[in-house]
Amino acid sequence: MAEPVAMPWLAERIRSLRSLRAVARHGSTARAAEAIHVSQPAVVRSIGALEKACGLALFVRTARGMVPTPLGERLARRAETLMLHLACGASEALAAAPLTARTPASPARFPDIVSAGSLRALVAIAAGGSEAAAAAALAVTQPAVHAALQALEQALGVRLFYRMAAGTRLTPAGEALLRCVKLALAEIRAMEGDLAAWRGNIRGRLVVGVLPLSVSLFLPRAVEALVRDHPDIEIEIVDGTYESLLRQLLSADVDAIAGALRDGADPDLRQLHLFDDDLVVVARAGHPCLQRRGLSLGDLARCDWVTPLPGTSADRALQQVFHAQGLDAPRGPLRASSPALTLALVMQAGRLAIASRAQAMSESQGGQLCIVPLDLPTTMRRIGVATRAVGEPSQDLQLFLQACQGAARPPAGDARRHRG
Repeated sequence: MAEPVAMPWLAERIRSLRSLRAVARHGSTARAAEAIHVSQPAVVRSIGALEKACGLALFVRTARGMVPTPLGERLARRAETLMLHLACGASEALAAAPLTARTPASPARFPDIVSAGSLRALVAIAAGGSEAAAAAALAVTQPAVHAALQALEQALGVRLFYRMAAGTRLTPAGEALLRCVKLALAEIRAMEGDLAAWRGNIRGRLVVGVLPLSVSLFLPRAVEALVRDHPDIEIEIVDGTYESLLRQLLSADVDAIAGALRDGADPDLRQLHLFDDDLVVVARAGHPCLQRRGLSLGDLARCDWVTPLPGTSADRALQQVFHAQGLDAPRGPLRASSPALTLALVMQAGRLAIASRAQAMSESQGGQLCIVPLDLPTTMRRIGVATRAVGEPSQDLQLFLQACQGAARPPAGDARRHRG
């Protein structure tokens, strides 16, 4: 049986959200109606229905027009971001489609004409892989799904789906549109979080992607503090490489990435710097390298290692340190991305590994885990949390970031090398 597609309830009111944005922009229902090409009574009905559904006033009516309440202003800003994501999705879909497969269409109009049913059908077909599965997940008929998908293609003038005997798959244009639609839906969920917070009920669901090394210094305390103070916030933690987590972050499958921040400005990201940490080589107590005088990188290169996965930031740092001295970086049959498994191999198999200094100091295992007394220059890294730059963080994400800041502050008198 197909799983139901979890859509935010406000997505069903996308027409009302268009009216909300327009009235907030133009200050009256008359000017808003003219801007979005509908009748003034239709705008009035949309705003009234939205306020009734929310159970809260979003505008103050005056003789000179309509002024958004603080909540209405916040939701209107999110509606602007929502429409921006939909417009970007239309533009990216057109750019991904072959020139010969396009018919004239205006991507700027797409946010004003796309229906909630078409958005639902797109998400469901991507998840289910067939119109039958999408219909079952949405609890509608298959012809209804087919019509919604056709309307989506007609609105954009490009082919979004491959229809085959084995099912329905998204074209590159369809994939581009899906990514931006998921971002738009994330903004709608943030609206719902704003409404809940306005009533004093903080709730939500966060997916946090974690990178190996350093996150154990702050993330467990941050998560524990957040769920203790706000038990209605659900948190899911996933791991992966930076590249895979970044793709998920920019398609709204992940809400934040915790770990080593990347250097350089990225217009798609907002980075919260928490502290600095460098990398060290770790060994179990009694390892022969710990007894050697005048220890060098060459000596370490001849030892057995468990190395980071190729292409990760830790692997690149290890390569750089050894190559700077004209040495080949350690390479062996064991590679791991899990810090817990890496330390287990260090302790049980007597191998060397690279680790976060502060993490190694905090997980000394009663003095059985030792830092090899050899500095690794150029491995200092900025540790923090990366989120999407477009739009305002949702209420639950803001609280998570605050919890991370609190958890990253070292206790008074802590002389560890990282700083908040």
